[in-house]
Amino acid sequence: MSVFEGELQIRKIRHRGGIGGVIFSAVAVGSNQRFVVKANHQIARSPSLFKEMHIWHVKGQVEQTPIKWKDGTTAIEKTITPTKMDFVKAAHENLKRLLAESPDFKGISEIKAEKLVTFFGDTLYDIARNKDIKRLLPIVGQEVAQRIIDGLNQYEELGALRLLDELGVPPHIGDSVITIWEQQAYEQIRKNPYFLTAFMADLSAIDAYALDRLKMKEDAPERLIAYAKQVMFNGFNSGNTCLETSKVKYQLNRMLGKALGTKAFDEAVEQGELEFHDNLVQVKSMDIVESSVANNIKHLSEKSFSQALAKRVDSVIDTFELGVGFSLTEQQRNAVLQCYTNSIALLTGGAGCGKTTVIEAICYTLESLNQTKQVILMALAGKAAQRITEATGREAMTIAGFMHNVKPEDIDDDAVIIVDEASMVDVLSLLKVLKRVPKCGRIILTGDQEQLPPVGVGLGLHVLVNLPLANPHLTVVKRQSESSGIPNIASAIRNYPSNKIEVPFTPYQGSGSGVSFIDCEPSNIEAMCMKVYRELGGNGSDDNVVLLSSVKHQEGGVVNINSHVYDEFALGEKLTLEHTEFGNVNHNIDGRPLKVGEMVMFTRNDYKKDIRNGSVGKVLSSNDEAVTIDFEGNIVELALNDLCNIERAYAMTVHKSQGSQYERVIIVVKNSRNIDRHLLYTAVTRAKKQAILVGCRCTFYSALQKSNALNRRTLLYNHFERVVDNR
Repeated sequence: MSVFEGELQIRKIRHRGGIGGVIFSAVAVGSNQRFVVKANHQIARSPSLFKEMHIWHVKGQVEQTPIKWKDGTTAIEKTITPTKMDFVKAAHENLKRLLAESPDFKGISEIKAEKLVTFFGDTLYDIARNKDIKRLLPIVGQEVAQRIIDGLNQYEELGALRLLDELGVPPHIGDSVITIWEQQAYEQIRKNPYFLTAFMADLSAIDAYALDRLKMKEDAPERLIAYAKQVMFNGFNSGNTCLETSKVKYQLNRMLGKALGTKAFDEAVEQGELEFHDNLVQVKSMDIVESSVANNIKHLSEKSFSQALAKRVDSVIDTFELGVGFSLTEQQRNAVLQCYTNSIALLTGGAGCGKTTVIEAICYTLESLNQTKQVILMALAGKAAQRITEATGREAMTIAGFMHNVKPEDIDDDAVIIVDEASMVDVLSLLKVLKRVPKCGRIILTGDQEQLPPVGVGLGLHVLVNLPLANPHLTVVKRQSESSGIPNIASAIRNYPSNKIEVPFTPYQGSGSGVSFIDCEPSNIEAMCMKVYRELGGNGSDDNVVLLSSVKHQEGGVVNINSHVYDEFALGEKLTLEHTEFGNVNHNIDGRPLKVGEMVMFTRNDYKKDIRNGSVGKVLSSNDEAVTIDFEGNIVELALNDLCNIERAYAMTVHKSQGSQYERVIIVVKNSRNIDRHLLYTAVTRAKKQAILVGCRCTFYSALQKSNALNRRTLLYNHFERVVDNR
């Protein structure tokens, strides 16, 4: 056994451990010696920092290790078990990206940039500073060499770029850092590398930059505060905007040890990065967000419009009813009046209660009485925005699209902003919209607090319904007929916590109406779902029958069920596209090639093609360059690069289905972290004619007693009370 100490360049990462540790092959700098380095979690605490072509100084014991390859041949590897490793330098990825992609370096391909950086490394900066054009001429011509020198000398953020490469910060992060901080990027990172948490979530990687590469001390205030904030940000993943003080302290002690954990908490409080609210603590940035939402809502709630116009509103509604050919209920007429006379109103009601009809009536009334020149309709999800467009005949957009495409100066002073499916809107998105409500305008949030809470952080509608705001609530179901039985079951699920009766399911007898429950062992759920799918007429050709699950992966999850439907019903021809580099290729989804006739879902918003996140379509055909898909009458062509944004849509998560309705739905009932009353209620009310639940009845009743939404820790209500008390 011998000892090695020197610089190694990583050639191939073989394995990264989940909690630390890394195995990689490397070559010694300045020689042809090859080694395999096996570093444990104490030496390599952040495996993501180890990348091919990076150089590390390694010290450790060398052993001769016999290995056997897959083809049966054997060899001897020199394996180093390091006792110490220090980062030396990266592979200049940020510089490489600048040369290959910036218009200032026109004529330099990605391959040429790779060659330049590999050959010159750090000296490329010195060549540019000294204007030593001759050194570049063996690789590039005179004109390109001059462009490189001029471009690097004129690039004002070159110092920051060099530092990012020295630290090994990935190029996509480097781009964001320089875009935001520009010339200050170098000083910002040098002063406090933990500012990088704004751009990347891997605190252990940033810790390695700071401790191992910039030699910061473990008890540096910047580091301790970063860990305190990270504990709070971790709470965001469960939707919480605040945490119990004891839990924050416990998490910090686990991450840093008791002494540093205690110091981190005290430092964060002293610097004002954590705010106390009785036994709860909130990070400063979220404290600002929730208190700003409360302030905006209080300001809006203090403005109202004349009640004297009530008779005129009634007259306009009469005219509206003549146009649509049916009468509004008293609840719906009252809802129109309340939304008309208040600057902020919550239009709530169970699924299928006619909220969309009321939205149409509100828009018609406000415009007829010259109360607004502009109505802006939106929803958080693209599918929900598309549905409200179809239902009202008015163009709707996503909240992201509204923020990106509508400038503040383009919003009229009396504009009315209507947000549909508001239960899905997280507190950050809610604040963005509230800030855009004009001086004399209105905002109407429509939705159902019994449906699923936001995927994002915090709560909006679920909290607002408990505030003293105008809240017309609809209870008469319009979507499903009473004979279907769906309204009765939905009501039983909705009211279960306060009225724990046995849910009166209809016995399952195949295709029919109502809501049934099929008891099934977890191991047989997928097979039973497929049996029911066939019996209800599902054949993979449309979305009249849709399978819903609370999870995407695992047994009974969307991926598995989609694969079962594909294997049985996807009989169309495989689609082959021509790729410029790889020739003929098949596009695969979850390991199965895309075929003609498949039902697929688009997973992002593409306004140019007029398709939204959640839009479902049918694959029609393909040519060498694109796949043609019919998204409910909108026929578009998707190139190979766009196909990464589609997934199969025979089955989908309940979250993805929210805002849509189908003839029949099959609902997987299995234990999972997110199954609760709201999820089951949302799933059942997606059906117009028939809903079949498949799984364990005990799991069903257990879920009815849970509310993941109401278990979230938030302080929006408290902030509103404080604002009111300080009037």
